[in-house]
Amino acid sequence: MQDNEVPSGGRTRRRTLATTGMALVALCSLATGCGSWNETMGVVWDTPADRKAEPRGTGAWLSGDTLVRSRFDAVTGFDAATGERSWEYVPPGRSVVCHATADTVRSVLVLVHDGDGASSPAKDTSCTTAVGIDMKDGRELWRAPLSEPEPLRFQDSSVSAGGGVAVLLQKDELRAVDVRTGTRRWKAALPKDCVPGRTAAGERQVAALLACGGEDNPWEEKIAEDAELHTAAFDPATGALKWSAPLGGRHAIGYNASAAFVSADPVVVAASETGDSDQGAYFSFGRDGRPNPPVDFSGPYGEIKFHSRLMAAADDRRLYVMPEPPTKRSRDSRYHLTAFDLATGAPVWGGTPDDDRLDGDSGYRLLLQDGKLTVLTSHRRNPYRVRVLDTATGAQRDIRDLPDDMGSVDKVFAYQGRLIVARYGAYSTGSRPFTAYERR
Repeated sequence: MQDNEVPSGGRTRRRTLATTGMALVALCSLATGCGSWNETMGVVWDTPADRKAEPRGTGAWLSGDTLVRSRFDAVTGFDAATGERSWEYVPPGRSVVCHATADTVRSVLVLVHDGDGASSPAKDTSCTTAVGIDMKDGRELWRAPLSEPEPLRFQDSSVSAGGGVAVLLQKDELRAVDVRTGTRRWKAALPKDCVPGRTAAGERQVAALLACGGEDNPWEEKIAEDAELHTAAFDPATGALKWSAPLGGRHAIGYNASAAFVSADPVVVAASETGDSDQGAYFSFGRDGRPNPPVDFSGPYGEIKFHSRLMAAADDRRLYVMPEPPTKRSRDSRYHLTAFDLATGAPVWGGTPDDDRLDGDSGYRLLLQDGKLTVLTSHRRNPYRVRVLDTATGAQRDIRDLPDDMGSVDKVFAYQGRLIVARYGAYSTGSRPFTAYERR
C-alpha cells in the first residue's frame, strides 16, 4: 500500500506559503506534540459527481501524483494535486470490472473483467481476464487469462499485485507475471494436497490462503468438504515456499469460513471460526511462519463485528482495530481504537472501555504510516474529524475538524499536507470520487 506524509498545515491565505507552513506544522506536531488542536479543514478541490451508476465500486489508490478509482464499468485517473481527471480506461463492450488491485510502488493497476464484451457466439460472463494498466496514463500494458473461480467463495478475488508481480490463479496454480510487462515470472511451489484461494502480495512476500487435506469428498470435488484453511508465504522473486501453516493452529478452521487478509507482510488474516459466524479472530504469523497468539473478535475490549473486521491495519509489531466497546456512554454506536501486540496478542493501549483514545468519537477509517496513525472519526453530535495518533503510545498529536457534508468515505489518503478521501462503495448515486482537504 502506498502511503504519504500525514496531512498537516499552517494558517495562511497564499497557497505557496500554506504548503510550506503545513509541512512545518506536520513536522512539529508529529515529532514533539506541539500541533494545533481542533483547527478546521476546508475543501481544496472536489472531483465532479459520478453519473448515476450501480453501486459496484472496487477500490481506490494513490500512486505517486495520481489517484485512481475503479468502479463497475471503468477505471479513472485523477491528478492528486488538482483533482482534474487525467485518463479513463473502459473495458471492451459491456464488460464489467469484477475486481481490481494495485502495485502502487510501480504504478500498475491490475483489474479483472468478465467477457461480456465478446460477440454473441463467444460471449462469456465469467471473470477470467486480467489486465495490467499504467496508473500514470491509463495505458493497457498486458492482459492474461484467469481460471474461473471454483468454488466462488474461496477463490473469488484471487488476483493480487505487489512486490513487482501480479499473482494470478490459473488452473489451480498460482502464477506470477511481471507487473509492468506481463512476462511470466514463476509458478508458486504449493504444499502437497493444497488448493489456492485468495492472495495478497507485499514487497517482501506473497501470502495465500489454501484449502488443504480433507477426506469427506463423496462427489470427488477438487476441495473436500472437510478441507482446512491454511495460509502460506512465497518469495515474490522466485515463488519458492517460505512457510505454510494451519490458520487456526490446533483448532481447525474450515476452508469455507469467511477469511480475508488485513496485511501480507506481516501476514494477518481475519477469519470466522465457521462460515460467516461472529466468532473468530485475527491470526498472524512471524517471518518464519511461527503463529502468534490470536486476537479474538470479542473480549474485554469489546466486539469486532463482521462488517468492521477489515477496518484494521498492521505493522511489524502491532495490529490496530476498532471494536465496539462492551459499555456505551450513550445510544450512539461507537468504535474505539485498540492496539494489540502481535507477539503476545495482548492490548498495548485502548484495551478497556475507559481507555478511549478517540474522546467519544467513533473510528471510521485508518491510515497507517511511519509510526503515525491517521484516524477519520465521526459522531452524531460532532462533525467529522481527523486525528493523528502515535502508534507506540496511542497519544494524540493532532486533531482537525472536517465539514459536516463530506458524505460517505471508503478510504483516506495523505498527500502533500492534505487529506484526500475516496468514495467508491456507497449505495447513493451521484457521489464524488475524491475530495481533498487542507487546514484553512
